[in-house]
Amino acid sequence: MAGATAATAAGVTASQASTITINLVGNYISTNGGNHLNADLTGDGRPDVAITGAMHFLSYPRTYNGHIITSYRKSSAAVVLNGIAARAYFSSYPVISLRLGSQHTAQSGGFLSLTGSIPLSFRDRHINGGAPTTGLLEVTVSAAFAEVHLDSFTYDTRALPDQGSSLALLAMGAGGVLALRRWRAAKKPA
Repeated sequence: MAGATAATAAGVTASQASTITINLVGNYISTNGGNHLNADLTGDGRPDVAITGAMHFLSYPRTYNGHIITSYRKSSAAVVLNGIAARAYFSSYPVISLRLGSQHTAQSGGFLSLTGSIPLSFRDRHINGGAPTTGLLEVTVSAAFAEVHLDSFTYDTRALPDQGSSLALLAMGAGGVLALRRWRAAKKPA
């Protein structure tokens, strides 16, 4: 999975853009396909997001109504991503319930999904020289097969002046060079 994640970002460098988006194909948990969640979003072999409480189930309970026994589909997939709960529940009885952080929706029957972004802070030695970097993880929770998909990960390649990245400041132009010089001057002992 790490190879697939890194491959989606191939061909995009920090000099080409200040914002990078990695499409996270195949990073999901589903009652139809199992748990394929991968915490390494940048492909460096280290987790970029905390994944806890991952679970999924699919069952076909039976109900008895007089002399008729019927069964229905009941499924759920849930995970906590950096402390944000994402859960999809589907029952053909019919009840659908979705949660993504503070977003929540429920209804009877039909197709339903929620999409939102989860803020992340990570370190990758190949991004911003290993300095702390922030990004947004786009997540979709859908009821089709009770799925939670990690869709994409977007982060900024520009390091801040207080992180000391001279290459990033030079890329910002003359203002970046002046900021770097002021920063270095402030660091010198008197």
